[in-house]
Amino acid sequence: MKDQKYTKHIISCTIGAVLIIAGILLAVFYTVPQEVMQTLPYTLGGIGLLQFVVALNAVNLIRITKKDQSLAKQINDFNDERAASIENKARAATNDFTTFLFLALIIFLSVMQVHLAVLLVFVGAFFIRLFVLIYLVRKYNKEM
Repeated sequence: MKDQKYTKHIISCTIGAVLIIAGILLAVFYTVPQEVMQTLPYTLGGIGLLQFVVALNAVNLIRITKKDQSLAKQINDFNDERAASIENKARAATNDFTTFLFLALIIFLSVMQVHLAVLLVFVGAFFIRLFVLIYLVRKYNKEM
């Protein structure tokens, strides 16, 4: 079972490396980009780098936990109430932060006078996020 996870992360790491190389090649050889294509090489490189690092971290974690079973038990121990409480508090703080970040981004884009369609996409995504948050809060309150 762990071998399947291992190969999955190796494949993900390889895809990340390919995206990094594609971004570098596009940045070097595609020298006259138009509008949106100007950011494509850097976006590909950034996504590839993120995927590469996350997959490499997962491979290292699997390798380390295979050698040390006590560490594996410590990492996988999620039944502790204290750990669950800390995780819930961290999620709540992250939710509050992303709310303010989203609002600041919308205000920043409106001050920059971007196209209305771009601004409406961000506003729509913000409202979808709010509605999902309200739905999940009501759902979990009914379960308790």
